[in-house]
Amino acid sequence: MSFRVRFMVAVSMTALAAWLAAELIAGRQGVAVRGLVVLGVSAAFAHAIAQRHVRSLDAVRAALEGALSGAVRARLERSEPGALGALARAVDAVDAALRARGAQAAAERERLEAVLNGMVEGVLVLGADGRVQLANARLREFFQAWGEVGGRGPLEVIRHPIIDAALERAAASGDPVSIELVLADDRCLEMHARRFPSEGEAQGTVAVFHDVSEIRRLENHRRDFVANVSHELRTPLTAIQGFAETLQDDSLEPARRRQYVDVIVRNAERLRALIEDLLELSRIEGRMHPLALEPVDAAALAGSLLRDMRPRFDACKLAASLTGSAPAALADRRALEQVLQNLLDNAAKYTEPGGRIEVRLASDAGKLRIEVADTGIGIPEFDRARVFERFYRVDKARSRDLGGTGLGLSIVKHLVQAMDGDVFVVSSEGVGTTFSIALPLAPPRG
Repeated sequence: MSFRVRFMVAVSMTALAAWLAAELIAGRQGVAVRGLVVLGVSAAFAHAIAQRHVRSLDAVRAALEGALSGAVRARLERSEPGALGALARAVDAVDAALRARGAQAAAERERLEAVLNGMVEGVLVLGADGRVQLANARLREFFQAWGEVGGRGPLEVIRHPIIDAALERAAASGDPVSIELVLADDRCLEMHARRFPSEGEAQGTVAVFHDVSEIRRLENHRRDFVANVSHELRTPLTAIQGFAETLQDDSLEPARRRQYVDVIVRNAERLRALIEDLLELSRIEGRMHPLALEPVDAAALAGSLLRDMRPRFDACKLAASLTGSAPAALADRRALEQVLQNLLDNAAKYTEPGGRIEVRLASDAGKLRIEVADTGIGIPEFDRARVFERFYRVDKARSRDLGGTGLGLSIVKHLVQAMDGDVFVVSSEGVGTTFSIALPLAPPRG
C-alpha cells in the first residue's frame, strides 16, 4: 500500500471518529452505534494491513542480512504490488549478484591456491602488520613448516633470523632485497623480497624462494673441471717445453738427447690421450653420437678383449679369465667394448704382478650382469663414492705414473647409463675391487 493510500485511510478514520462524537453529543445513539461498528471494522482492517506490511518489511530485512552473511534463504514474495514488490525484487537481484560474485571469488581463490601450490618456488606473503598471510606448499617443504601458519610471525614459521631481518628491510623500503642461504640439509636457497605496493602506504611484503642447489653444484663442478683440466694439461706441457728447450743445446750427447726426446714423446702421448678422453666425454654427455642399441654377445666381446690384451697381462704377470655365460644384452657394441676395455685397463694398472683379473657373466631379473674383478690394491671406503667423478684419483701420484687421465671411470659411468644400465663398485683395501655392470637383456627373437 502506498503512502498516499495510507494517509487517506488515516484521514478518513479521523473524520469518522469526529462524526461519531458529534452524533453522540446530539443524542443519536443508534446512528452512533452503527458508526462504532464501522469504525471497529475499519480499525481491524487497518491493523491487518499494517501487520502485513510489518511482516513484509521483516522479510526484506532478513533477506538483506542473509545476502550480507551468505546464508541460504528462501526467495521473497515478489508478487507484492507496489513499492514492496519492487523492493523484494531488488533484494533478490542483489542477493543473486552477491552469490554469483562470491562463487567467482571462491573459484579464483581455488585457482590461485592451485597455482601457488604447484610452483617449484616457495612463496611467502606477509600483511602490513608483518604477520604471515600465505605460505604455499613449496615454502612449507623448504622450512618444514606444517600446520596453521596464518597470523604467525615469519620467524615462527621459517626459523631463520637472516630471512626475518631481510623481510624487515624489504618492508621498510620500496627496494627489492635478495639474499642467499644454505639450509640444514645443504640445500641452497635464493630469496627475493619486496613490499607491495612499492610506493605509498605498504599493504604487505611478498618473498619468493628459489632452490639453486643444482645450479651451485654445477658451478662448483665447472670450476673443479676447469682447475683439473688446467692442472692435467700443465704437467705434460711443462715437461715438453722444458725438455724441448734443453734439446736446443747442441752440446748434448746423443744418448741424453734420445732420452729427452723419449720424455717429450711420452708426455705428448699423455696429452693426446687426455684430449681424446675429454672429447669422448663431451660427445657422450652431449649425445652427439646416439647409441645404436642392438643384441650384443657380451661373452664373445669380453673374450675378444681378453685375447687382445693378453700380451699386456703377460708382461705384468697377471692371470686373466672369463667365467659364466648369459643371453645377449641390449647395448651399443662399440660403447660396451669401450666400457670393458676401460675396466680391464684399470684393473691391470692397480693389480700387482702375480695377481688375477676375472670377467664374470650372469643374468638375473631381466638384466645381464658383467663383473670385472681384480685382486689389486683396492679402494679406500672414503673414495669409493667418488671414483666415477671426472679427474678423481685415489692415488694421484701412482695414477699419473701409470699414464691415467682420470676420465676412464667417468666415461664408463656415462656410457653405461646411456645404455639404460647401472654400474657399481665393491672393494676392500689390499684384497681387490669388483666393478659390476647391469644392462637390459635383448628381447628374444620371434
